[in-house]
Amino acid sequence: GVQEGGTDDVVIFFVHGSMGHLQQFEHQILFCVSKGWSVVAFDAYGCGGSPKPYDGGAYSFEEQFEDLKAVYLKYKGRRNFIIGHSYGSSMALQLSAAMGGDGCIPGLVLIGPGFGPSHYPSKSVKIFRNPVILLQLLAPLLRRGFIQRALHRETLERKTVEHQRLVERIAAKQGSNAMHICKSFYTQMEWVTPETIQRVESEVMLLVGEGDKMLPPQNSANLAELLRMQRPQRETELHVLKNSSHQVMQELPQEVNKLIDGFVVRTLRPRRAV
Repeated sequence: GVQEGGTDDVVIFFVHGSMGHLQQFEHQILFCVSKGWSVVAFDAYGCGGSPKPYDGGAYSFEEQFEDLKAVYLKYKGRRNFIIGHSYGSSMALQLSAAMGGDGCIPGLVLIGPGFGPSHYPSKSVKIFRNPVILLQLLAPLLRRGFIQRALHRETLERKTVEHQRLVERIAAKQGSNAMHICKSFYTQMEWVTPETIQRVESEVMLLVGEGDKMLPPQNSANLAELLRMQRPQRETELHVLKNSSHQVMQELPQEVNKLIDGFVVRTLRPRRAV
């Protein structure tokens, strides 16, 4: 894990997506540290640099969520922001709901988000019900499919050095995911439900790439509509970013950093009495 920067007044937590890793947020982590905010980021069990046991129960939703809560309770400050990507956005919503309306989590940033039951279990994860030995044979196809869906067409064409490096890094990371972990993780996923979302009292900003094929922009629009309907007294904003896909924070780091900066500043600003 990573713990960086400033004071415990403002703490930014990063929660990566399914079988992701904290390095996917490297641009945002460096930016937040430069703002003087404390940053907490970690690899979930089975991901990145974390332990990778063969015990399938270690990758259950309950275990993963308890780990997230433990990290939050250990490092939380006076005012905390949770930035989640993909499945991590679902975990961020569930964490905010679980912590209640104590005011300690004034804002959530949900990048490429989704929620249940509209796409859970989705067709793309049903393949992980197959035996591990078959999944190992299919691994190159699964890796190639992920890259095609997670990155924008212009990124995949590798028009710039940055695009070339990003494609190569994502391909290398995807190749390191063990299939027994993927099977255990994807068959035990639990996306946040509308009933849980109703208990979220944080302000919310949603960011999604216009070319996202993993969790298309319509999912974000549906979630934003649900948040506005269930919590009309809270702010909910949605931004659809051009020339990007599911890995929008890696494809357009400067644009995403600017939006995060504005959201945190606005959310921390004292409200005028009505």
